[in-house]
Amino acid sequence: MLGNSCEINSFELNINKINIRCYTAGETGLPVILLHGAGVDSADISWSEVIGPLSETHRVFAPDLPGYGASDKPEIEYSLPFYMDFLKQFMVTLNLDQASLIGLSLGGGISFGFALEYPLQVDNLILVDAWGLFRILPYHRLSYWYTKSFFNELSYKWSGKSRRFVKWTLLNRLFGNPDNLSEELVDEVYEILKAPDAGKAFISFQRSEITKTGLRTNLAGRFAELKIPTLIVHGTDDTSVPVRYAKDAHKNIQGSEIYLMEGCKHWPQKERPEEFTEAITKFLLK
Repeated sequence: MLGNSCEINSFELNINKINIRCYTAGETGLPVILLHGAGVDSADISWSEVIGPLSETHRVFAPDLPGYGASDKPEIEYSLPFYMDFLKQFMVTLNLDQASLIGLSLGGGISFGFALEYPLQVDNLILVDAWGLFRILPYHRLSYWYTKSFFNELSYKWSGKSRRFVKWTLLNRLFGNPDNLSEELVDEVYEILKAPDAGKAFISFQRSEITKTGLRTNLAGRFAELKIPTLIVHGTDDTSVPVRYAKDAHKNIQGSEIYLMEGCKHWPQKERPEEFTEAITKFLLK
């Protein structure tokens, strides 16, 4: 799906014996790292419309996280500390002393946690409908039970059998306006869901991070510690991470800015990429 007037390349690197696919564009400007979301997401799916425009002013790196896309999917525990360590080693491997982090959903939680632990390595932090803006999930006890049950694995297998179901899920959970969902994206996600390991990394992450009483890694309890320039971008109609969490984070992260994308759900960067890119570029160039 990746394609833009700006040249986008990909390369492979090995981090802790895990082969990683990374997309890159841009030769000038400060580095920006894009971190995608969970489920069956990838750098291509999340950022295909964003990498090119961002590379006009920045050097952009968008890895497929371990367990996703074209990167290796080892049999390990996928936890937030694991991904934060991955990000640290990723920056070391690319000789990046500092970078701006743009994280969507799971990628937002990774970016948030990394910024707390390694603040000197983060120029700017942009959280997009991010994991970690909450202490508990909506309907937390039900979510906890579901992630521990065999229905979690079955949901990916069932989804991979029906393109219509995939489209319905994308429309109802990720896009606010059905007209913004392309048939090409439906086909891409549908094909990924057919793989036998679809969803494996996120199921592991959920079982690691979601406890009976809350999240194992309590990022929301540390809002006040963030001193890095922070922008919160959020779809107003997101049901996965309700907008009230974004507003609360903005209230409690000193000096933060918030940009609400009216009518969008969990994938505002896919639903209205031009508006999204304009908002984050304006923030990064301050």
